[in-house]
Amino acid sequence: MAKSLLEDSSLTREYGYLYLSSLSRKLNVVRFSAAGQYGTMVSSSNDLSILRKYAETGRWAPELAEKLKTFFGESGGTYLDIGANIGMTTIPIAQCNERVKCYAFEPEPANYRNLLRNIAENCPSSNIETFQLALHEREEVLPFEIADGNLGDHRLHIETGLPAKQNEKSRQIIEVRCVRLDDLPIHLTGPVFAKIDTQGAEPYVFAGGSKTLAEADAILVEWSPYHMARLGGNPDIVLTFLEDHFSHGRIEETDAKAGKHGPTESMKTITTRLRGTITQWRDDPLNYVDIYATKSPSIGG
Repeated sequence: MAKSLLEDSSLTREYGYLYLSSLSRKLNVVRFSAAGQYGTMVSSSNDLSILRKYAETGRWAPELAEKLKTFFGESGGTYLDIGANIGMTTIPIAQCNERVKCYAFEPEPANYRNLLRNIAENCPSSNIETFQLALHEREEVLPFEIADGNLGDHRLHIETGLPAKQNEKSRQIIEVRCVRLDDLPIHLTGPVFAKIDTQGAEPYVFAGGSKTLAEADAILVEWSPYHMARLGGNPDIVLTFLEDHFSHGRIEETDAKAGKHGPTESMKTITTRLRGTITQWRDDPLNYVDIYATKSPSIGG
């Protein structure tokens, strides 16, 4: 099998990483490194999503990296990476613009350790501050489920009785510390960009960080009714906050899909449309988009 993979480049592209990851479990190998556009990045050897994409293409979320670069331009500012994983969106902007202060939040222990390794390896400046925390509406220690393979799908664990469509019932459960964003000693200097990708915890992030997030000039937040329902959150908290604090925006396909985006519209138009998906998409984990919200009709990125 290994010889066939090495001799056939098409097989290597399609199955090489999967074979290497499966073999690593037999050999007690727990960590891989891959070289790419942002430097040498490390992740757990069962990372079949983010590091695999980086190993195979040399990039991860290139649309977001370009959006951040355009947003900050030549100035400084603040980037809040809420759901930082191993640093694939924090590190590129920290590398290209040392005047941007980055705050990276990642609660899962293995991801957080690899986040620290990647920052140390690839960011010579000291413009990233990390927090091994989950952001929530209250300070508490809560159960947290670990996804095998897609290490970007770790999430808080709440029993809601809804059908599990992504093997959630078989996942390992750990505990993580949760805090309110508004209670953290974060110093914002404009412009401020917040990325929020927390696998359904978004309503809780907004509830506990409304004061801080209201200072943002732009927010990119994942909208997934399935994941929010799994955590028992109220999706309308997200939409109401965006209506109250942002005038314009657009609906975008996430980087995990095609990275395409719709036209710039008023925030009220967007939120009205998305309210209809709260019920329509609740039982389908594959129905999700990003919302890009700004305080100006002129959207950068």
